[in-house]
Amino acid sequence: MNQKNIKLSQNFITSKYYIEEIMNNIELNTQDHVFEIGAGKGHFTSALVDRCNHVTAIEIDSKLCDITHKKLENNTNFKLVNHDILQFDFPRKRSYKIFGNIPYNLSTSIVKKIVFESDVTTSYLIVEHGFAKRLLNTNKLLSLLLMAEVEISILAKVPRNYFHPKPNVDSALIVLQRKNEVMSSQDKTRFKTFVTKWVNKEYTRLFTKNQFNKALKHARITDLKHIDFEQLLSVYSSYKLFNGLKR
Repeated sequence: MNQKNIKLSQNFITSKYYIEEIMNNIELNTQDHVFEIGAGKGHFTSALVDRCNHVTAIEIDSKLCDITHKKLENNTNFKLVNHDILQFDFPRKRSYKIFGNIPYNLSTSIVKKIVFESDVTTSYLIVEHGFAKRLLNTNKLLSLLLMAEVEISILAKVPRNYFHPKPNVDSALIVLQRKNEVMSSQDKTRFKTFVTKWVNKEYTRLFTKNQFNKALKHARITDLKHIDFEQLLSVYSSYKLFNGLKR
């Protein structure tokens, strides 16, 4: 991303009152190691440093890095990395959390990266409100693939007037909580194939008519437009059973 696009995509929350309000909605403690996506001018970074054992802040804009560094250089539990988050390698097999007020135009890429390319346990993200609602839509392929890995919840609405410059839409604070039990690599591949056909309504490529009716009945689905993820998993289990696949 070039410097012009960086500036156009940044909306900061600078009010200590608003920052405190948001921080009160998330669970952090003095044992936590947190990676912050987008340090900006260090406003949220300061709040994280005060609450956590260690904060690694990742910021692509070198000028903003200078501002944040000067603000927090005397803190021993703080590290600043001038890097593109999409090119950053999160540690593996370590316990940590993520926090970020992320750019609207990079939300999908960032969410995919932290869910599919890291071992983070809990991620708190400020995203565009419409994007947050789409993540909960079980008719969307990406949402279903994410739900196989994490629990997704909207914690709070973040009004547009909290930001500077003020965007045209409201935002939301969401949490992505890593599930304790996840699918095997083989099952993830199989599940992706299944849900790709499912969201495209290619039901006849997955079931016979009789199998489909049995799967829906077992999952207690009466309206295909309104199903939850647990119901979809039930249908997927039926699909595997009908095809003699390991459950």
